[in-house]
Amino acid sequence: MPIKKRTVKGKKYFYLERNIRIGDKTWKTFSIYIGSKKPAKTELAKLERKLEQKIIKYIRNQILKPKTRFIDEKTAMKLERIRTSHERILAELDKASRERYLKRQRETFITNTNAIEGSQLTLEQTKKILDLRNKYESGDREELEVVNMEQCLEAYDKLLDQKAELTEKVILRLHLLLLKTIPTYEGYAGVWRPVNVYIRGSGYDFPPWKDVPTLMTELLKWYGKNKDGVHPVELAAIFHTRFVTIHPFADGNGRMARLLMNYILQVNGFPFTDIHFSKRDEYFDTQEDGHFGKHKPFVLFLVKEIKKQFAELKKKTKNV
Repeated sequence: MPIKKRTVKGKKYFYLERNIRIGDKTWKTFSIYIGSKKPAKTELAKLERKLEQKIIKYIRNQILKPKTRFIDEKTAMKLERIRTSHERILAELDKASRERYLKRQRETFITNTNAIEGSQLTLEQTKKILDLRNKYESGDREELEVVNMEQCLEAYDKLLDQKAELTEKVILRLHLLLLKTIPTYEGYAGVWRPVNVYIRGSGYDFPPWKDVPTLMTELLKWYGKNKDGVHPVELAAIFHTRFVTIHPFADGNGRMARLLMNYILQVNGFPFTDIHFSKRDEYFDTQEDGHFGKHKPFVLFLVKEIKKQFAELKKKTKNV
C-alpha cells in the first residue's frame, strides 16, 4: 500500500492509503494517519493490517450489509458494480432508445411471468395485446391477464417514482389490478384469501386462511426491520419466498411475488430482473426449498439471473 506525504504549513505528514473500486466508475480512498515520520517495516505491517480491516468493515457494513447471510463480499462488490453500471448505461441512452428497451423488457416480463403460471401466450401475442390494449375487448383469461399485468406495472412505476413504502395497502392495490377483470375471481381481487389453498406437486401445507392477515403483518414488519441491514438482493429474494410460503391470495401469488421482488430491487437501485419461463423448474425447486426455511437456493438463483441479465443488457442496448 502506498505511503502518501502531505505538507501542511511547512510540516510533513504521512498517510497509508489505498483506493478501492466501489461501483461502476466510483473509487473510494481509505487512509490511516501515520505521523510525521515514515514507520519501520514492522510498524508498517501493523498499519497495513489495520487499513485492511477498515476496508473490510466498510464493505461489510455499507455494501454487503451486516445481517446478510448468503451473499459474500466478492459477490456484493460485483452486484454494486452492476447496480451503478446499469444506471449509467440506461442514462446514456437517448430517450427513444431507452423507451424501446424498457418497452421490450416489460413485454418480456409479462410474457414470462404469466407463462410460469400456465399461460400459453407467446411474446408476439403479448405484444399484440398490449399494442391494442385501449381498444381491447375480450373475455379470454390469458389475454385479460396481459392487460391486467400492464396496469399493475403502471401503478408500480408510480409507486417507484415516489419510492413509496411497501405496505399492506400497496400490495392489496396491486393485486386488485391483477385480478379485477378475471372471470370468477373478481371477488378475490385485492383481498387476503378467504379459502385454504393447496398446490399440486408441493409437499408443503400452506397456512390456514385465517392466519394470513397476521402472517402478512409479520412479513411486512420483518421487511421493515431488515431493509437497512440485509443486502437488497438477498432481502428481495427472501421476501419473495416468504410471500409465496404464506400464499396470501386465492390466485396471483407467484406474479405478485415476482412484482414485489422487483420493487425491492428497484427501490434500491438494482435492475428489474425477469425470471424466464425456461427457468421455471429450477425456480420452483428454490421455492419449495424456501417453504421449509431454506432461502439460500433462491438468493443465489436471483444473483445468477441479475448477473446474466446485466450481461445481456450491455448487448441489447447497443441495438435498441
